[in-house]
Amino acid sequence: MENLHELYAVVDLETTGSSFRKGHRIIQVGITMIQDGQMIQEYDFTVNPGGRIPPLIENLTGISNKDVRNAPYFEDIAAYLYGLLENCTFVAHNIAFDYHFLNQSFQAVGLPPMKQKGIDTVELSKILFPTMKSYRLGDLSTFFGLEHDHAHDALSDARATAQLFLRLKERAIQLPYVTLEKLCTLATDMQRDNREFLEKCREEALKHKKPLPEHIQVKNGIALRKKTVELEQTAYRLKENYQVAQAWPLIQEKFGYSIRDNQEAMMQEIEAYFRNQEKQFAVEAPPGTGKTYAYLLPAILNATPERKAVIATSTLLLQEQMEEVVEQLQAALPFSFTTTSLSSKTHLLNLERFEKIRIPDLTNTEVLVMMSLYVWLTETETGDLTELSPSHQAGTLLERIAFQKQDGKVASKWGQDDFYAYHHHKASQSSVLLTNHAYLAHHIDEISGWCQKGEAFLVVDEAHRLAGAFKEKEKNVFPVSLVKKRVLRFSNDVKNYREHLEQHASQTFPHYELINFEFAFNRLYQSLIDIEEDMRKMVWPHNDSPNDKKVEEKTISLGPEQITTGKFNRSLQKVRKHIQEVSLTGERYRESASTSKDSSFYQRTYALHYALQDLHEQLGQLIKEDPFAYYALSAERQPEYFYGELVKGKWFVGDYLSDLLAQHFDKQLYVSATLFLDGNADYFIRTIGAKELRALRYQLDEATNARKLHLFVPSDLTPIAELETDDWVKRMSSFLTSLAIETQQKMMVLFNANQALEGVFRELRLQMEQDDRNIDVLAQGYSGSRRRMHRRFVEAEQAVLLGSGMYWEGIDFPEKPVEILVITRLPFDAPNKPENLAMERYYRSVGKNVFREEFLPRMLIRLAQGLGRISRNESEVGVLVCLDTRLVRSPYAKQVKELLPEQTEINQTELQQVIEEIKKIREQ
Repeated sequence: MENLHELYAVVDLETTGSSFRKGHRIIQVGITMIQDGQMIQEYDFTVNPGGRIPPLIENLTGISNKDVRNAPYFEDIAAYLYGLLENCTFVAHNIAFDYHFLNQSFQAVGLPPMKQKGIDTVELSKILFPTMKSYRLGDLSTFFGLEHDHAHDALSDARATAQLFLRLKERAIQLPYVTLEKLCTLATDMQRDNREFLEKCREEALKHKKPLPEHIQVKNGIALRKKTVELEQTAYRLKENYQVAQAWPLIQEKFGYSIRDNQEAMMQEIEAYFRNQEKQFAVEAPPGTGKTYAYLLPAILNATPERKAVIATSTLLLQEQMEEVVEQLQAALPFSFTTTSLSSKTHLLNLERFEKIRIPDLTNTEVLVMMSLYVWLTETETGDLTELSPSHQAGTLLERIAFQKQDGKVASKWGQDDFYAYHHHKASQSSVLLTNHAYLAHHIDEISGWCQKGEAFLVVDEAHRLAGAFKEKEKNVFPVSLVKKRVLRFSNDVKNYREHLEQHASQTFPHYELINFEFAFNRLYQSLIDIEEDMRKMVWPHNDSPNDKKVEEKTISLGPEQITTGKFNRSLQKVRKHIQEVSLTGERYRESASTSKDSSFYQRTYALHYALQDLHEQLGQLIKEDPFAYYALSAERQPEYFYGELVKGKWFVGDYLSDLLAQHFDKQLYVSATLFLDGNADYFIRTIGAKELRALRYQLDEATNARKLHLFVPSDLTPIAELETDDWVKRMSSFLTSLAIETQQKMMVLFNANQALEGVFRELRLQMEQDDRNIDVLAQGYSGSRRRMHRRFVEAEQAVLLGSGMYWEGIDFPEKPVEILVITRLPFDAPNKPENLAMERYYRSVGKNVFREEFLPRMLIRLAQGLGRISRNESEVGVLVCLDTRLVRSPYAKQVKELLPEQTEINQTELQQVIEEIKKIREQ
């Protein structure tokens, strides 16, 4: 390449807005010059924009109208700036903004368009560092330790970008040469001159070619990180020299953890349980007691590759947090132990699929993701695609290269470098397996296969949610409309294949087996049409039709008698019979002498056979009677469209769950912040079907428990059921806006209904924008993934997070907790849910009250979990606002109050006065 001493100008602009055409102008230009790998010169220009700086921009940049009052206008410095940049390669973090805004500014004062080469550090960062959670300059600066003291100051941003650019160049040159070649081949769709940057890095790498690092290998033309499995052959013998009493002080010393009497007592009790003959044990410990360490350390000390500890928490996000805690323990303890974090194989990269991807079939964005994947393969040992940055989730590429449910281990071409094979091998050699409830429910047999039967113990965190995961696993969904669509497609394929054979046959002869196959398909298709029409009439009995393009959705509950007896049952039985007929006629076709065994059509019918058998079994299970089952029919429609599916679920899985866990684990430890209600664990014991369960309850230590919680219940609220939705949304949004602005605290708002959440989110965001408030408003379902929302909430100076469902429980913010929690309604389930209607029928049949037996306990558990979202720092004052007066004015108000911390002060005052009272508390 020419120009060995190329000069790079790293540029950052601060502007009054994002659009030059809308009248926004430059207020600051920062430039850092780079040559020969060194930062050689810096320039800082403050610019008078010729108009007022908006308050939002002033708050963001720190540049005020006073600062620019005597500064030169852009036309005064434009020629000098243009000449400064003229022979340089232009570098920026998001070049699409800085280059084009500056170019428009030059042209507006009569200068020619810029023609410089350009490099974008955002795109390069995404490719060369594919696992970053964020590619914002501030986040990258923090991660790499770059000099970036003043974010949104143009010179500081330019200097940090320059340091990042040098880091990117260093990273590219250090890549395996085969990887750099892949990147250069794929780089045709990169922004501006990023491809040339990579090609220069490749030339420099070739000039100083170094041997592959020891941890890298090249296999089948791809550079991969070598996989290692540490065999814990002797480590667990070293563990035997340690008990909690010896190991815990080492961790306290390493991380400076304070002594908590209840935590140490909990640890010792759990340690004794692991070593005695007791089968089942449950521990309730509220947030702030340190229960994670209390069960993890004894589990690690007692686990071996032969007798594994399987630790399951409720969500994938919490599983990832658990991995971080385990890494801390590995760093602190004087012995090694092996651990594997289990995740679905659909999260793992399938090297065979990856290798077969055709680049011409990819979008430009997907090509860039492919580039990042080649870099990631030099880093990852697990092949878990969730390691990748959320920004790489565009398109369907990751789904296409991941293992599918039907995939087995990859052929010997990849051997132990196949990530699924490696995953299995590592899990079999580990002493600790980390997972989540859903994975445990769906893969319990596989997990058991990695353990010697009866020689493993299970630890369940967030144990009150375990039964829910097994309920979801046991749910049977028969997608009638989807099956109908696929049956029609295959029926047409059979017909077309038969006609093709007839047209190209050397002599005429009837294809009887194919004709029968086609006829059986037609019968199945017609029976599915009939049952779909029955479903349509059940959901919309008045034969009305939708009159607009909006999709109308509806779910109705079905009584068990509608599924297991009567006309609808006969229709379902007919479908099942016709499924079997298709399967049998297909088998006769495959066995006939005239069938070509090598044809792709034959292979498709072979796969179809197994799919039909699964459908036959699925439908058989659906119509089977079960006293704890509920049935539902879900449908959606438009004028020319209908989709329906049948659902069978179980509202009680306790007996099944208890037997299953006992079959696979010789011990089960259950841990949660909410196991006890009314002083006992009877409800929890019933939900998991435990036979002999001992339960202990631990409280916060005196210092933490003394922290006061201020609870506000507005006395002048109209019950939500008596208000129009729009009125409630506006009143709620106005209150939350005032609360956020006046208190300047991090706030979480919990909802029961997604419709109310959506309305408040839109109104709240609008009000914040109108007031030019720099407050992040985040909402479940609207602000990205759980990981993204979690990160944004933690990093924001001030934020309001609106959540429902999972945000009542299982989502925690220990790094920077919630300071104000607002509960819009007590978290009762909707009584008309199919599951709840079936539950009500059952309890009525046995002479019990479903509200007392199920609805109230469920609400209390969810409420207690929600309360755990409030800051539990001993130095903080907790504030809770409950906008549901049932908390203090209902027959069960006493039970609700028992969930509150001892030092709770309940304030009943008018809604508008609540904000003033909270401000007084914060000022104390």
